[in-house]
Amino acid sequence: MTHELDMRDLPDEAATERLGEQVAATLRPGDFVALDGDLGAGKTTFVRGVARGLGIDPERVSSPTFVNMQSYPYAGGSLVHVDAWRIENLQLLESLGWDELLAARDTIVIVEWASRIEVALPAARLHIRLSFGAQNAGRRAEVIDSRVSSAARPG
Repeated sequence: MTHELDMRDLPDEAATERLGEQVAATLRPGDFVALDGDLGAGKTTFVRGVARGLGIDPERVSSPTFVNMQSYPYAGGSLVHVDAWRIENLQLLESLGWDELLAARDTIVIVEWASRIEVALPAARLHIRLSFGAQNAGRRAEVIDSRVSSAARPG
């Protein structure tokens, strides 16, 4: 398994959403995206970009903080958006159908606040860390791809 690192500056919200669209072009059903970043760093904005890239109306995407999980169907399957902020233990994660979700071959899973459930994350994943830029100007994205080798991935 390869670990590819990419750093990107995101000067505004539109750039964060474009990154999501670009990432969507590399995603396939069964892929997992771990998303981390401080409050307000652009995690849900990134997910809106992924949704747009998959042909889902990005206006439908909202942070699933209080419901823990949202599902959005698209032509290739479904995008499941999980917010791990309020997931306090693995039993709660299991009650969401976590094992079935990870095994679903027609689903792309994106988890906000993924580091809160690190022990339950699959090893093969795309990990994106969003952070604030210098003097809070824009954002910065650190992308680590440990899904498969780059030779097997388009894009």
